[in-house]
Amino acid sequence: MDKIKVLFVDDDVALGNIVTMALEDSGYEVHYQTSLTAIKPVIQELTPDIIVLDVEIGNKNGIDITPELKIIAPEIPILFVSSHIDASEVVRALNAGGVAYLKKPFEIEELIAYISRHTSTFHTKPMQVGRFTLNAEDNLLMKGEEVVRKLSVFEGKLLKLLMLNMDRAVTREQIEQELWEGGYGNEQSLNNYVAKLRKYLSEDESLDLITIPKVGYKLSQN
Repeated sequence: MDKIKVLFVDDDVALGNIVTMALEDSGYEVHYQTSLTAIKPVIQELTPDIIVLDVEIGNKNGIDITPELKIIAPEIPILFVSSHIDASEVVRALNAGGVAYLKKPFEIEELIAYISRHTSTFHTKPMQVGRFTLNAEDNLLMKGEEVVRKLSVFEGKLLKLLMLNMDRAVTREQIEQELWEGGYGNEQSLNNYVAKLRKYLSEDESLDLITIPKVGYKLSQN
């Protein structure tokens, strides 16, 4: 499965190293740099799925360069991070083309949830796990040419999130962010979605959807 490519630009080296390691541990491919130097050729060569961009980088401002970035890569979402949350600056960032504005310090799980939400449309090609294929665009769970199940929107989002994080724990907070876009989901509804996915995937004995108490869930393959 192709990894989601993240371009992270921030002049805080300590934060950059922490975020890079955490994202790589979560299955992302990360390119980290500390300045806006040569940012345009980097984007053209790397073709990232998302850009995580600090607002204040040295004596430069990430918002100011965003219109130029949108000219060469209009389809790539830009997620701003900053320790400043002045309303006018947030509005300016969003008007420049940013998809979201995340305040520092942030939790890694929060950053991953934003990245997952804003890169989902770039990974709609079929995803393989065990004997199953998930057609994420149509929410079809396939086994060979056979349609095992037409998943609901929420079931499809949940299975996709678990597959992107294969063999890694996905927290309930991440799931709520993905399924309910930051709102608080119904715990019983989530339990029902998990139970249904377990039933659908039970046809492949190598797959196991594990509950991790007080944390979340993990999809693994024996």
